[in-house]
Amino acid sequence: MVHFGIYSIKNLVMESLFKFKHAEQKFKGIIVTHDMTQKEIDQCKNLVEEAKQKEAHDTSGEYKYRVRSSREHEYKKYASGSK
Repeated sequence: MVHFGIYSIKNLVMESLFKFKHAEQKFKGIIVTHDMTQKEIDQCKNLVEEAKQKEAHDTSGEYKYRVRSSREHEYKKYASGSK
């Protein structure tokens, strides 16, 4: 596993992965995917649970509580609705 401390460097690497399509045969089997650290997974799970609880307690039905990932992978809650 490779961990980048700076998101912009990770983004550059991930954007350059299309070059593997045209690489030599020995590199064509390489697969790279985005994965979260355990801390990010735990943070996301906590926020999702909190959003579910808020949605369950919202009796008006006007809002849906969701968790979205920002560019820096800091998970944020938001509510969408007609208000």
